[in-house]
Amino acid sequence: MKISQQNWSSRWFILAFASVALAGCGDDTNTTGSSSSSSSSSSSSSSSSSSSSSSSSSSSSSSSSSSSSSSSSSSSSSSSSSSSSSSSSGSAGGGDTTGTPTPDFSKYPAYTEKYTNKTVITSNHATGHVGDFFFTHWKDGGSTSLTVDPNGEFSVTWQGGGYNYVGGPGWHYGDENRVIGYRLNNDSGASYIALYGWGYDKSMPTSNPAHLVEYYILQRWSYDPSQGATSGKTFVSDGVEYSTYRSTRQQQPSINGRSTFYQYWSKPARPQALGQDHKIIFADHVKAWADTGWIVPNMNNLDASDDPTYQVIAVEVFNPGSNGTASGRVWDETP
Repeated sequence: MKISQQNWSSRWFILAFASVALAGCGDDTNTTGSSSSSSSSSSSSSSSSSSSSSSSSSSSSSSSSSSSSSSSSSSSSSSSSSSSSSSSSGSAGGGDTTGTPTPDFSKYPAYTEKYTNKTVITSNHATGHVGDFFFTHWKDGGSTSLTVDPNGEFSVTWQGGGYNYVGGPGWHYGDENRVIGYRLNNDSGASYIALYGWGYDKSMPTSNPAHLVEYYILQRWSYDPSQGATSGKTFVSDGVEYSTYRSTRQQQPSINGRSTFYQYWSKPARPQALGQDHKIIFADHVKAWADTGWIVPNMNNLDASDDPTYQVIAVEVFNPGSNGTASGRVWDETP
Protein backbone atom coordinates (compact mmCIF):
# COMPACT_ATOMS: atom_id res chain seq x y z
CA MET A 1 0.00 0.00 0.00
CA LYS A 2 1.33 3.43 -0.85
CA ILE A 3 1.44 6.05 1.92
CA SER A 4 1.40 9.78 1.17
CA GLN A 5 4.17 11.97 2.46
CA GLN A 6 1.71 14.00 4.52
CA ASN A 7 0.24 13.63 8.03
CA TRP A 8 3.20 11.70 9.53
CA SER A 9 1.94 12.44 13.04
CA SER A 10 -1.40 10.85 12.23
CA ARG A 11 0.30 7.72 10.90
CA TRP A 12 2.50 7.42 13.97
CA PHE A 13 -0.63 7.70 16.14
CA ILE A 14 -2.34 4.95 14.15
CA LEU A 15 0.70 2.67 14.42
CA ALA A 16 0.90 3.23 18.15
CA PHE A 17 -2.79 2.47 18.56
CA ALA A 18 -2.44 -0.73 16.50
CA SER A 19 0.46 -1.86 18.67
CA VAL A 20 -1.62 -1.42 21.80
CA ALA A 21 -4.53 -3.30 20.25
CA LEU A 22 -2.30 -6.20 19.22
CA ALA A 23 -0.79 -6.37 22.66
CA GLY A 24 -4.20 -7.21 24.03
CA CYS A 25 -4.68 -10.25 21.82
CA GLY A 26 -2.90 -12.85 23.89
CA ASP A 27 -3.62 -16.54 24.52
CA ASP A 28 -4.93 -16.08 28.05
CA THR A 29 -7.57 -18.50 29.21
CA ASN A 30 -10.74 -16.86 30.51
CA THR A 31 -12.17 -18.20 33.74
CA THR A 32 -15.66 -17.44 34.95
CA GLY A 33 -16.34 -17.06 38.63
CA SER A 34 -18.11 -19.68 40.69
CA SER A 35 -21.70 -18.87 41.51
CA SER A 36 -22.93 -19.22 45.06
CA SER A 37 -26.44 -20.28 44.22
CA SER A 38 -27.86 -22.61 41.59
CA SER A 39 -29.90 -21.27 38.74
CA SER A 40 -33.59 -21.72 38.80
CA SER A 41 -34.21 -21.74 35.12
CA SER A 42 -32.00 -23.72 32.87
CA SER A 43 -32.43 -25.59 29.74
CA SER A 44 -29.56 -27.50 31.11
CA SER A 45 -31.48 -27.73 34.29
CA SER A 46 -34.19 -29.19 32.21
CA SER A 47 -31.65 -31.31 30.49
CA SER A 48 -30.42 -32.48 33.77
CA SER A 49 -33.88 -33.15 34.96
CA SER A 50 -34.62 -34.83 31.71
CA SER A 51 -31.62 -37.03 31.77
CA SER A 52 -32.30 -37.70 35.33
CA SER A 53 -35.86 -38.19 34.29
CA SER A 54 -34.67 -41.18 32.43
CA SER A 55 -32.85 -42.05 35.54
CA SER A 56 -35.97 -41.72 37.62
CA SER A 57 -36.06 -45.47 37.95
CA SER A 58 -32.75 -45.25 39.79
CA SER A 59 -31.46 -43.33 42.77
CA SER A 60 -29.93 -40.75 40.47
CA SER A 61 -33.33 -39.22 39.88
CA SER A 62 -33.24 -37.63 43.26
CA SER A 63 -30.62 -35.13 42.19
CA SER A 64 -32.20 -34.19 38.92
CA SER A 65 -35.68 -33.96 40.31
CA SER A 66 -34.27 -31.50 42.78
CA SER A 67 -33.01 -29.31 39.97
CA SER A 68 -34.24 -25.80 40.22
CA SER A 69 -37.52 -24.59 38.78
CA SER A 70 -38.13 -22.06 36.09
CA SER A 71 -37.44 -18.75 37.82
CA SER A 72 -34.67 -16.98 35.95
CA SER A 73 -32.18 -16.29 38.71
CA SER A 74 -29.33 -17.79 36.74
CA SER A 75 -25.86 -16.77 37.72
CA SER A 76 -23.92 -15.09 34.93
CA SER A 77 -20.21 -15.72 34.87
CA SER A 78 -17.70 -12.89 34.94
CA SER A 79 -14.76 -12.80 32.57
CA SER A 80 -11.91 -10.52 31.67
CA SER A 81 -11.87 -11.62 28.05
CA SER A 82 -12.80 -9.38 25.17
CA SER A 83 -16.33 -9.76 23.86
CA SER A 84 -15.30 -9.36 20.24
CA SER A 85 -16.01 -12.34 18.04
CA SER A 86 -13.41 -14.74 16.65
CA SER A 87 -13.69 -17.50 14.09
CA SER A 88 -13.25 -21.16 14.86
CA SER A 89 -9.76 -22.40 14.15
CA GLY A 90 -10.59 -26.03 13.52
CA SER A 91 -9.69 -27.70 10.27
CA ALA A 92 -13.29 -28.84 9.95
CA GLY A 93 -16.32 -26.57 10.19
CA GLY A 94 -16.81 -24.22 13.12
CA GLY A 95 -19.73 -23.35 15.32
CA ASP A 96 -22.49 -20.80 14.72
CA THR A 97 -21.18 -19.79 11.30
CA THR A 98 -24.55 -18.85 9.83
CA GLY A 99 -23.30 -15.78 7.95
CA THR A 100 -25.64 -13.58 10.00
CA PRO A 101 -24.98 -11.58 13.18
CA THR A 102 -25.24 -13.42 16.48
CA PRO A 103 -28.81 -13.04 17.80
CA ASP A 104 -29.53 -10.98 20.88
CA PHE A 105 -29.41 -13.34 23.86
CA SER A 106 -29.89 -10.60 26.44
CA LYS A 107 -33.31 -11.97 27.44
CA TYR A 108 -31.55 -14.95 29.00
CA PRO A 109 -29.96 -14.17 32.39
CA ALA A 110 -27.58 -17.12 32.05
CA TYR A 111 -25.98 -15.83 28.83
CA THR A 112 -22.54 -14.40 29.51
CA GLU A 113 -20.78 -13.19 26.37
CA LYS A 114 -18.81 -14.24 23.29
CA TYR A 115 -15.33 -15.15 24.52
CA THR A 116 -12.40 -15.10 22.11
CA ASN A 117 -9.98 -17.37 23.97
CA LYS A 118 -10.10 -20.73 25.73
CA THR A 119 -12.54 -20.35 28.62
CA VAL A 120 -13.15 -22.27 31.84
CA ILE A 121 -16.72 -22.23 33.16
CA THR A 122 -17.30 -22.99 36.84
CA SER A 123 -20.52 -21.16 37.73
CA ASN A 124 -23.73 -23.05 38.42
CA HIS A 125 -25.48 -21.94 35.23
CA ALA A 126 -23.94 -20.20 32.25
CA THR A 127 -24.34 -20.11 28.50
CA GLY A 128 -22.40 -18.15 25.91
CA HIS A 129 -20.04 -18.51 22.98
CA VAL A 130 -16.35 -19.37 22.80
CA GLY A 131 -15.32 -18.29 19.35
CA ASP A 132 -18.20 -19.47 17.17
CA PHE A 133 -19.23 -22.34 19.44
CA PHE A 134 -22.19 -21.94 21.76
CA PHE A 135 -21.91 -23.66 25.14
CA THR A 136 -24.24 -24.58 27.97
CA HIS A 137 -23.14 -25.40 31.51
CA TRP A 138 -25.48 -26.25 34.39
CA LYS A 139 -25.27 -27.98 37.75
CA ASP A 140 -27.46 -28.15 40.82
CA GLY A 141 -24.57 -28.69 43.22
CA GLY A 142 -21.20 -30.35 43.47
CA SER A 143 -18.03 -29.27 41.75
CA THR A 144 -17.61 -29.35 37.96
CA SER A 145 -15.94 -27.28 35.29
CA LEU A 146 -16.27 -26.98 31.52
CA THR A 147 -13.32 -25.84 29.40
CA VAL A 148 -14.02 -24.81 25.79
CA ASP A 149 -11.51 -23.74 23.15
CA PRO A 150 -12.46 -21.70 20.05
CA ASN A 151 -11.46 -24.67 17.87
CA GLY A 152 -14.16 -26.88 19.46
CA GLU A 153 -11.98 -28.78 21.91
CA PHE A 154 -13.63 -29.25 25.29
CA SER A 155 -13.23 -31.02 28.59
CA VAL A 156 -15.50 -31.57 31.57
CA THR A 157 -14.23 -32.48 35.02
CA TRP A 158 -16.39 -33.47 37.96
CA GLN A 159 -16.11 -34.56 41.55
CA GLY A 160 -18.15 -37.34 43.07
CA GLY A 161 -21.32 -36.37 44.93
CA GLY A 162 -25.08 -36.24 44.93
CA TYR A 163 -25.81 -33.74 42.20
CA ASN A 164 -26.58 -33.36 38.50
CA TYR A 165 -24.47 -31.67 35.82
CA VAL A 166 -24.77 -31.22 32.06
CA GLY A 167 -22.74 -29.11 29.67
CA GLY A 168 -20.81 -28.93 26.42
CA PRO A 169 -20.20 -26.99 23.19
CA GLY A 170 -22.13 -26.81 19.94
CA TRP A 171 -24.63 -24.40 18.42
CA HIS A 172 -27.32 -22.10 19.79
CA TYR A 173 -29.89 -23.68 17.45
CA GLY A 174 -30.68 -27.09 16.03
CA ASP A 175 -30.50 -27.76 12.30
CA GLU A 176 -32.11 -30.86 10.81
CA ASN A 177 -29.52 -30.88 8.02
CA ARG A 178 -26.49 -30.55 10.26
CA VAL A 179 -23.85 -33.28 10.28
CA ILE A 180 -21.92 -33.23 13.54
CA GLY A 181 -18.33 -34.39 13.64
CA TYR A 182 -16.71 -35.24 16.96
CA ARG A 183 -13.92 -37.15 18.67
CA LEU A 184 -13.91 -38.25 22.30
CA ASN A 185 -10.49 -38.61 23.87
CA ASN A 186 -11.47 -39.57 27.39
CA ASP A 187 -14.55 -40.73 29.33
CA SER A 188 -14.15 -41.90 32.90
CA GLY A 189 -17.79 -42.76 33.52
CA ALA A 190 -20.16 -40.02 32.37
CA SER A 191 -23.83 -40.89 32.67
CA TYR A 192 -24.35 -39.75 29.08
CA ILE A 193 -22.31 -38.26 26.28
CA ALA A 194 -24.75 -37.32 23.54
CA LEU A 195 -25.82 -34.90 20.88
CA TYR A 196 -28.36 -33.06 22.98
CA GLY A 197 -30.88 -30.32 22.26
CA TRP A 198 -34.40 -28.97 22.22
CA GLY A 199 -37.28 -28.15 19.90
CA TYR A 200 -40.09 -25.78 20.90
CA ASP A 201 -43.30 -24.58 19.22
CA LYS A 202 -44.95 -21.76 21.13
CA SER A 203 -48.05 -21.96 18.91
CA MET A 204 -48.98 -25.44 20.16
CA PRO A 205 -50.99 -25.88 23.36
CA THR A 206 -48.81 -26.57 26.38
CA SER A 207 -51.13 -29.45 27.27
CA ASN A 208 -49.67 -31.32 24.30
CA PRO A 209 -46.25 -32.74 25.29
CA ALA A 210 -45.18 -32.54 21.63
CA HIS A 211 -44.95 -28.74 21.86
CA LEU A 212 -41.59 -29.12 23.62
CA VAL A 213 -39.11 -31.90 22.89
CA GLU A 214 -35.79 -32.70 24.52
CA TYR A 215 -33.66 -35.09 22.47
CA TYR A 216 -30.58 -37.22 23.07
CA ILE A 217 -28.54 -39.04 20.44
CA LEU A 218 -26.40 -41.12 22.76
CA GLN A 219 -22.79 -41.93 21.91
CA ARG A 220 -21.59 -43.22 25.29
CA TRP A 221 -23.46 -43.93 28.52
CA SER A 222 -23.29 -45.63 31.89
CA TYR A 223 -27.05 -45.58 32.49
CA ASP A 224 -29.63 -47.09 30.14
CA PRO A 225 -32.39 -44.54 29.40
CA SER A 226 -34.59 -47.11 27.64
CA GLN A 227 -35.85 -48.40 30.98
CA GLY A 228 -39.53 -47.50 31.24
CA ALA A 229 -39.56 -45.76 27.85
CA THR A 230 -41.72 -46.43 24.78
CA SER A 231 -39.83 -48.22 22.01
CA GLY A 232 -39.81 -46.81 18.50
CA LYS A 233 -37.78 -48.36 15.69
CA THR A 234 -34.31 -49.60 14.83
CA PHE A 235 -32.38 -48.01 11.98
CA VAL A 236 -28.83 -47.58 10.69
CA SER A 237 -27.06 -44.24 10.28
CA ASP A 238 -23.47 -43.88 9.07
CA GLY A 239 -22.97 -47.60 9.72
CA VAL A 240 -24.19 -47.42 13.33
CA GLU A 241 -27.34 -49.26 14.42
CA TYR A 242 -29.62 -47.17 16.66
CA SER A 243 -32.86 -47.90 18.51
CA THR A 244 -35.29 -45.09 19.37
CA TYR A 245 -37.28 -44.48 22.54
CA ARG A 246 -39.67 -41.86 23.86
CA SER A 247 -40.29 -40.76 27.45
CA THR A 248 -42.67 -38.18 28.92
CA ARG A 249 -41.73 -35.63 31.56
CA GLN A 250 -44.54 -34.25 33.68
CA GLN A 251 -44.15 -30.64 34.87
CA GLN A 252 -40.37 -30.71 35.06
CA PRO A 253 -37.81 -27.93 34.47
CA SER A 254 -37.13 -27.21 30.81
CA ILE A 255 -35.92 -24.41 28.56
CA ASN A 256 -39.41 -22.93 29.01
CA GLY A 257 -39.98 -23.19 32.74
CA ARG A 258 -41.71 -26.18 34.26
CA SER A 259 -43.49 -28.01 31.49
CA THR A 260 -44.83 -31.34 30.37
CA PHE A 261 -42.78 -32.47 27.38
CA TYR A 262 -41.43 -35.44 25.44
CA GLN A 263 -37.92 -36.83 25.40
CA TYR A 264 -36.72 -38.56 22.23
CA TRP A 265 -33.77 -40.93 22.45
CA SER A 266 -31.55 -42.62 19.88
CA LYS A 267 -29.32 -45.26 21.44
CA PRO A 268 -26.62 -47.11 19.46
CA ALA A 269 -26.19 -50.84 19.82
CA ARG A 270 -22.86 -50.22 21.59
CA PRO A 271 -20.98 -47.16 22.88
CA GLN A 272 -18.85 -45.36 20.33
CA ALA A 273 -15.08 -45.81 20.60
CA LEU A 274 -12.72 -43.27 22.12
CA GLY A 275 -9.88 -41.79 20.09
CA GLN A 276 -11.67 -42.00 16.73
CA ASP A 277 -13.50 -39.47 14.57
CA HIS A 278 -17.26 -40.02 14.39
CA LYS A 279 -20.17 -38.23 12.84
CA ILE A 280 -23.86 -37.90 13.61
CA ILE A 281 -26.19 -37.37 10.66
CA PHE A 282 -28.95 -35.57 12.49
CA ALA A 283 -31.49 -35.84 9.65
CA ASP A 284 -31.46 -39.65 9.96
CA HIS A 285 -32.58 -39.42 13.57
CA VAL A 286 -35.24 -36.80 12.90
CA LYS A 287 -36.65 -39.07 10.18
CA ALA A 288 -36.51 -42.19 12.39
CA TRP A 289 -38.41 -40.39 15.15
CA ALA A 290 -40.93 -39.07 12.61
CA ASP A 291 -41.47 -42.57 11.20
CA THR A 292 -42.94 -43.45 14.60
CA GLY A 293 -44.99 -40.24 14.71
CA TRP A 294 -42.53 -38.41 16.97
CA ILE A 295 -42.06 -34.96 15.50
CA VAL A 296 -39.41 -32.51 16.68
CA PRO A 297 -40.86 -28.97 16.78
CA ASN A 298 -39.04 -25.80 15.73
CA MET A 299 -35.35 -26.06 16.62
CA ASN A 300 -34.25 -22.55 15.66
CA ASN A 301 -35.87 -19.91 17.84
CA LEU A 302 -35.44 -17.81 20.96
CA ASP A 303 -39.07 -18.18 22.04
CA ALA A 304 -38.53 -20.20 25.22
CA SER A 305 -38.22 -18.33 28.49
CA ASP A 306 -34.96 -19.74 29.83
CA ASP A 307 -32.63 -20.76 26.99
CA PRO A 308 -32.49 -20.97 23.18
CA THR A 309 -33.22 -24.22 21.35
CA TYR A 310 -29.56 -25.18 21.36
CA GLN A 311 -27.82 -28.30 20.05
CA VAL A 312 -24.57 -29.39 21.72
CA ILE A 313 -22.34 -32.36 22.38
CA ALA A 314 -23.18 -32.71 26.06
CA VAL A 315 -21.52 -34.52 28.93
CA GLU A 316 -23.96 -35.37 31.70
CA VAL A 317 -23.39 -36.86 35.14
CA PHE A 318 -25.85 -37.46 37.93
CA ASN A 319 -24.89 -38.62 41.40
CA PRO A 320 -21.33 -39.47 40.24
CA GLY A 321 -19.75 -42.03 42.53
CA SER A 322 -16.23 -40.71 42.00
CA ASN A 323 -14.22 -37.97 40.35
CA GLY A 324 -14.02 -38.08 36.59
CA THR A 325 -13.42 -36.34 33.31
CA ALA A 326 -14.52 -36.44 29.68
CA SER A 327 -12.89 -34.61 26.80
CA GLY A 328 -12.94 -34.32 23.04
CA ARG A 329 -13.62 -32.01 20.13
CA VAL A 330 -16.68 -31.11 18.10
CA TRP A 331 -17.02 -29.59 14.65
CA ASP A 332 -19.59 -29.05 11.91
CA GLU A 333 -19.17 -31.64 9.16
CA THR A 334 -22.20 -30.62 7.12
CA PRO A 335 -21.38 -31.09 3.41
